[in-house]
Amino acid sequence: MRKNFVRSFIVARVALLSLAAGVAEASAQLGPNVDVSAFVDVYYGYNFNGVDPDLRTFDVAHNAFSLALAELAVAKVPTASSRVGGRIDLDFGTTADIVGATEPADDEVYKHVQQAYVSWLATDALTLDFGKFVTPIGAEVIESQDNWNYSRSILFGFAIPFYHTGLRASYAVSERLSLSGFVVNGWNNTFETNSDKTVAAQAIVTPSDRLTLVGNVIAGNEDDFDGDGEEDLLWLFDTTVSYALSERLTLMGNFDYGQADDLIATDESGSWWGIAAYVRYQARPNWALAGRIEHVDDSDGGFMTIGQTAQSLTATSDHTIANDLSARIEFRFDTVEEDFFVDDEGGPTQNQPSLTLGLVYGLN
Repeated sequence: MRKNFVRSFIVARVALLSLAAGVAEASAQLGPNVDVSAFVDVYYGYNFNGVDPDLRTFDVAHNAFSLALAELAVAKVPTASSRVGGRIDLDFGTTADIVGATEPADDEVYKHVQQAYVSWLATDALTLDFGKFVTPIGAEVIESQDNWNYSRSILFGFAIPFYHTGLRASYAVSERLSLSGFVVNGWNNTFETNSDKTVAAQAIVTPSDRLTLVGNVIAGNEDDFDGDGEEDLLWLFDTTVSYALSERLTLMGNFDYGQADDLIATDESGSWWGIAAYVRYQARPNWALAGRIEHVDDSDGGFMTIGQTAQSLTATSDHTIANDLSARIEFRFDTVEEDFFVDDEGGPTQNQPSLTLGLVYGLN
């Protein structure tokens, strides 16, 4: 099995090099503002309970070498001399399957298009994007290498959306403040499923070079949670704060609070919330340590599928092996107030310890 994993990684690496080289050669003819990037993300995970882990977003396999994500992205940033641009991200692997699992469109092709939008620089401060784009909500993103930890938080996987389709307007008020507004179809749907729209707003404030504050709010009548044939209100508030104590040590916090009408479990409105705290220490230029601790409360109605409170503690050792290759070794311990996880004998348990090795090979 290990040989198959290594062989698959090498094949994916060669295919990635060939594909990126071809696209880079073609994009070079389009202008200097076109950027091409690509990567392959593979992992091995071991859940000490002996079964596939729960409360995980993308690292969902136990005792298996897995291709999480292979991505190719092409982007053209609009400028004053060339005001039209756009971006497309093509994804393959189990991560693409999971992100697109609730996509209402029947055609499987949409799960492979993480983002696809056209950009227009309307003024020097205002940019309009139209199409499909990842959500602005949360402290983490789909690509593992852009996060501090390899695994995603419970909040990222269960409390917030992955993507939206619609219109995004971003306005740079100043160097320290930017505002964005969104009108989209809903949560995780490329095509519209009803006559209502979801609206969202974001503010990013950087009072200093060390401190960044991000606030998001999203609301819309989108989902029939209790099956009564009527669309129910779904709204969410999200905020992230990051602060660099020094050049090596950075802290971050993320808070989410959401509410939905007529949840299935209670046939009444219910809320869910959670908080996560992060720390990252750059011990050496090629080595960093990161930690995450979070608490989530889904006891009102099971919107996050937990139906109770849960906690998670994650410790990650991040190694840069080469300019284009990184490895992460991660221990994670999840726990709940009541039996939720399952052991290898099928019995319930409150705890879930696991160990993961993730490798990312990327090209920019």
